[in-house]
Formats: sequence, structure tokens, C-alpha cells
Amino acid sequence: MTGITLSRAESPTSFGDLRAGIVTSPQEQAMGREFIAAARKQLSFVEDPLLVEYIEHLGSRLASSLDGDVDSLRFFLIDNPMINAFAGPGSRLAVFTGLIIATRTEAELASVVAHELGHIAQRHLPRMMERASQRKLPTAAGILAAILLGGQAGAAAMAATSGAAMADQLSYSREFEREADVLGLDILSAAGYPTEAMIRFLKRLDQETRLQSVGGPEYLRTHPLTENRIALVEARIRGYPDIDEQPSLDFYHARARVRALYGAGTAERVSAELFEEQESSDSLKARAARYGLVLALNRFGDYDSALGYASQLRDEYPEEVVYQLAIAETFLQSGRASEAVDVLAVLAERAPDSMVIAHAWADALMKSREFDEARQVLRRAIRTTPGAAGLHGLLARVEGEAGNMALSFQARSEYHFLNDELDAAVANLKTALTHVGESAYLEASLSARLKELELLRGGK
Repeated sequence: MTGITLSRAESPTSFGDLRAGIVTSPQEQAMGREFIAAARKQLSFVEDPLLVEYIEHLGSRLASSLDGDVDSLRFFLIDNPMINAFAGPGSRLAVFTGLIIATRTEAELASVVAHELGHIAQRHLPRMMERASQRKLPTAAGILAAILLGGQAGAAAMAATSGAAMADQLSYSREFEREADVLGLDILSAAGYPTEAMIRFLKRLDQETRLQSVGGPEYLRTHPLTENRIALVEARIRGYPDIDEQPSLDFYHARARVRALYGAGTAERVSAELFEEQESSDSLKARAARYGLVLALNRFGDYDSALGYASQLRDEYPEEVVYQLAIAETFLQSGRASEAVDVLAVLAERAPDSMVIAHAWADALMKSREFDEARQVLRRAIRTTPGAAGLHGLLARVEGEAGNMALSFQARSEYHFLNDELDAAVANLKTALTHVGESAYLEASLSARLKELELLRGGK
């Protein structure tokens, strides 16, 4: 694997060749899996298909200006109110729900993701891991998880690796932050976002830190914000073309969904806040608030009101699939699975390649006990988007409900593999082999896959 660099020849970034490193590609991928596996033990990863797809699309848009092994990039969303994001080894990049809520525009969110891509492109973590190896620190992935995750989760991870005394030696250096800022600005501009969004968000974080007597945003603990750093970013953005910031309805929808489903406070409180915001003079924000209100009402069981608001949105904006999905969600959560199936079948005709619609449709079919149809929908969707872990997880449930235990554990294994949980992936394949019955073909297929995973795992 070569390093990831900007494809734009006119890029203002010039730090020399920082790609070469002692940590090789297989080592980085193994470290990335270990890192995410450690993170999953401490944090809750969001599996909501709509939000996962949004973060992946945003990340892919930003990464489109990069050369190298771009396909190795993996994007995750973590259910945590902290304002934080991190770039892990093996090209893993995670965004916290708290960051989505804290940003006010898609460009601001993109500026943070672009900065993290800058860390990945300049291979900062592999370089730090090599330094850790030279100092003989224990379990580098565990220590990195402790530093990057912060808070109680980080303290627990740090205790598990007995590396607290060395934590500060692995912190991002100011040089790395400068490199990530400069390359992040390149990435941001190349993707069509205004670079001013980065300085606007950094200044707001800085202001928040000054107003708080203790602590500050978690992001600033691992990405130190100094006056020099702000000045550097502010000076450099003058060299980029002026780009008008376009409001993103997708961002507003994603932010409203995060607030409704994962935001702090009770569902009633979130509903009240969104109810007030639907009167916003900004029409896109008002629409998104109404959408979030539907989800919040569902969250505390007021399905009639939720259906009323969702139906109004559908009637006013029939081209917006997300509002019809909200109707299907309401039907599904209120126990009206067959009505959800009807809505989703129509949507699937409009967008046959949509992973989100396929997931919702198969879920509704499963809850209507139409297992054959659910299986067909999922297998077709998996052929289109084989890397969607959620599809494999739902297929495992469908096959389990249908009594096909070997196929259920096989799908569950792929779900864990795609979530960087190799031990669980191997364990589920071994369990699947105990349920194959008379199928020699299935047994051979499972055995071959087991060998592949055990080789990746290093024969543990």
C-alpha cells in the first residue's frame, strides 16, 4: 500500500515524502482491526443505516481528491456526546455524534473529517506507533485507543494496557497538527467546501474552551488548539478560491436524526426543542426539525402524532425519500409491519440500489415473517454493497428466524468481520460448521472462509 496523497499538482502543501514508514500495510491493517475492536469494548458504534451512509458518503466525497489506497478508508460513527473525532491506524476514521450536533453546517463537519484525513494521509499514527515500539510500550493499539478516545473510556483502556505513564509521549505533536490542518484545507477545498468553515469551527471551539472553567471539548485534548495554529489556518485560507457555502439538507436531516435518536436528554425534551425549531425562518432547517420531531415522537411512543407530521412532510415534498422512510419507520415501530412493507416496496422500485431502503424493507419483511422475500432483498443488496455490515447483521437475524442456523452464523461472521471483530467472526464460523448438516458445499465454503480469517488473525 502506498501512502495517500493529494492528486492535485497545485496543492500548496509541501512537507516532503512522509509516506515511507516501518509499519507495513498488513501490520497497519492488523493494528486497525485491533484498535477498532478495543474501541468497540468501550464505546457504542452507531449502526443506523441512514447515518452510516451519510458519514460514508461525506468521507468518500472528501477522499475523492486523494491518490493511493483510498479504498482502504473506513468511516465509523460513535454514539457519544463528546465533540470528538479521531483517525485510527489502518485508515480508520471515526466521528462522534456530539461533533455532528456541535457543527452548524456540513462544511464545518467536513473540515474536521478533512483534518483527520490529513492525519491518515501523512501517516501520523504509524509514525507514532513506531516511536512507541522503539520505547517498548505495551499494546500500542490499546494505548492509542486510550489517548484518542479520552474520557472514562480512555481511562479504562489506558488502565488495561498499563501505559498511563507514557500517554503524553504519543500525543499529536504540534507539527502533526499543522500538517493535518494544511492538508485538510486542501482536501476541503478540493471537495468543493469553503475553507473558511475550518477556521470558523476552530474559533468556536476555542471560545467554548475559554468559557468553560474546567476541561473543554474532548477534541482539543488530542488536537491541541494554539493561537499559532489558528493564525496559520487563518493565513492559509486566503490562498484558496472563494467557494459559496451551499446549505445541505442531507446534513440537516442527519443532524436532526442524531439529535432525535442519540441526543442528550429525554425524548420529550428533544421533541419540545425540535417542535420550536420547526418555526425557523430557514426553510431547510425547519424541514429538518419537523423530520427530527417525527423520530423523537416515535422514540417515546407517540406514533399517531409522528405519522401525522411524517405524512405532512411526504405530501409537501414527495420527492424526498427520507420522509417516506420516516413513515415506514413509524409503521414498523408501532407494530404495523405489513403497512411498512407496502411503503418500502414502492420506494425500492424508485431506488433499487439503495442500501438504506433495502435494509428497512428486509427488516419489515422479517417482522411480517416473510423470510424468503427478506432474504432475497438482502442478498441482492449485499451483491451491490458487500461491505455494508448492517446488511449481513440483518441477514443473520432473518436466517435465524427462518431456522437456517448455519447460514445465520455465516452471516453473523461476516457482520463481525466487517466490524473489525476477527475473534467473533472466527467463532461464528466455527459455530456455523456445527450446523451444516448434509451440505458438503456449504461446509467447504465455510471451511475455506475460516482459513482466510484465521490467516488474517495470525493463526490464533
